[in-house]
Amino acid sequence: MLHKRGKHFYLVIFLFAIYLINGLIAIPRNSVTYDEMDHWSYGKRVLMKETDKIFPFDDASTMPVSGVNAIPRAFQQIIDPELQKTDGGFSDIMNGRYVTLIVCLLTGFFIYTWSKQLFGENAALLSLFLFVFCPNLNGHGALLTTDAYAALFTVSTAYFYWRFIKKSNGLNFLAFCISLGLAQLVKYSMLHLIIFFGIVSFFVLIKRGSLIKRIGWNSIRLIVLGIVVLFLINVGFLFNKPAKGLDEFDMSSQKFTALQSSFVGSLPLPLPAPYIKGLDLTTYMNELGAGNPNVSDANYIVGQKKTGTGFWYYYLVVFIFKTPLTALLILFGAVAFLFVRKKRQGHPNTMLFLVGLIFYFLLVLGSQNNVQIGIRHALMVYPPLYVLCGFFATTSFFQKRAKLLQRLIVIYSVATYYYFFPNLISYSNELIPVKKNAYKVMADSNLDFGQGVYALEGYLRSHPDVYVADTTARGGKFAIRVNDYLNLKNENKYSWTSNLKPSGQINHCFLLFDN
Repeated sequence: MLHKRGKHFYLVIFLFAIYLINGLIAIPRNSVTYDEMDHWSYGKRVLMKETDKIFPFDDASTMPVSGVNAIPRAFQQIIDPELQKTDGGFSDIMNGRYVTLIVCLLTGFFIYTWSKQLFGENAALLSLFLFVFCPNLNGHGALLTTDAYAALFTVSTAYFYWRFIKKSNGLNFLAFCISLGLAQLVKYSMLHLIIFFGIVSFFVLIKRGSLIKRIGWNSIRLIVLGIVVLFLINVGFLFNKPAKGLDEFDMSSQKFTALQSSFVGSLPLPLPAPYIKGLDLTTYMNELGAGNPNVSDANYIVGQKKTGTGFWYYYLVVFIFKTPLTALLILFGAVAFLFVRKKRQGHPNTMLFLVGLIFYFLLVLGSQNNVQIGIRHALMVYPPLYVLCGFFATTSFFQKRAKLLQRLIVIYSVATYYYFFPNLISYSNELIPVKKNAYKVMADSNLDFGQGVYALEGYLRSHPDVYVADTTARGGKFAIRVNDYLNLKNENKYSWTSNLKPSGQINHCFLLFDN
């Protein structure tokens, strides 16, 4: 039966296979990152039916989806009930990474499927190819964190919403409700999906003239949506103490403390206690802001440093410097296309919807997030971007030069991807031509998320004359973390390096100096 399949089918299978192979190679070659232990710890507790937020700062942003990553350890424990590990959970984190890798195959599936339904098979191949060779999605899609899951549920929820708007049947609506509900078990920033789709729905109903005309039916749908979302949140947190009022909590943030003293404080909320507590803790950490030792290092972008508050343009800037140029150019082309297109050309409403979703997160996260430590917080913009990129294959410009453009896209994407592989987290595009100078534009998990320890150790073994910088000034060749060199902790421990200029870099996340 397989011989009846066409070339397109085999290309799709080949691209998904490349995605998996790249992930399998990269996972053991990147050291455990800073946040993975927190997510692993909470995921393990979820499988043990303990969903409380025990550690205020470590558990604040952890979510039940991490329980999926703890399944490999659970199977090992079932097979060997006496199993006890002495590596502090590091092997379990490595095994849990494979779960993220496999689950996020679905991200590629939704990108491919949506692009195909919009723009056709060739466009879908382009979209899928860009996903497979996306440094950001693949870099974080091979970690035991929740950022890649946020990208998955953003595109799945947007896809089902589009399907529902296109054909308003019960099945599409239910799929949208379920996807939106599951998204709330992944990351607290997924609350923005509710806001975004609420805004879009308002304009859709206005355009269709059914906001008031069908207010009864619209209200029923809204109630069903609320029930499904709330039910799934409670399921994810194992129905842990729902229906408590805010006045029963020991709140940390100013916003939730203010709500406690209002009429809302005594109202029983249909949400599990750890969900509310986590939301309060993440709000509290955002109020403390970057630079607080319990939260993060200072915010940093294009040579500027801030503590307490963020830069409204932060995610726009890192998006520009960390997105492959192919996708950036197509995005700008899509925006221009919406203004110059001919009638009946393209899918303007859907394209505007995708562009709106991308820039909504880039701008809203920039204006509301006081802790700006990497593009990973905005990873959800990439799946809609790659769906949107499919439109390029339908343009006359592309079709007249298809062979040339296909080769250029493939060569560029593969070359820039494998130049950084397996350390894709540190990726920056050609707008930063000299990679040792990437620190002048960005820092933190954009470059160093803790993933480069193995590479650094290997470099030091092969270069015994190089040492790792400490707080005492020394001559010779040394390596130092980007954040330490930039003094983002404001501790001035490495002030003796401030007047030195790097001579190179190690694995794109350590600076190398020859003093």
